[in-house]
Amino acid sequence: MPRFYFNHLSQNGARQTDPQGLTLPSLHQALDEATFAARCAAALAKEPMAGCYEIENEQHAVIARVPYYIDPDKESEAA
Repeated sequence: MPRFYFNHLSQNGARQTDPQGLTLPSLHQALDEATFAARCAAALAKEPMAGCYEIENEQHAVIARVPYYIDPDKESEAA
């Protein structure tokens, strides 16, 4: 199974790299993992924020991006 790395880019340009990655069966599964991470960030957000998870393959080439924007005020209006 291939290994995927999940780097995080914050709205202020800070980059956190994933040194270990995860072994997953497919890019589809990796996209699910990045989406889950974005949802976890949304659950903890107290103010509007944006960011992006970059998914890298085993050669550390970016193969997908999962951007997100969270506005907790709008979420509470929808509830």
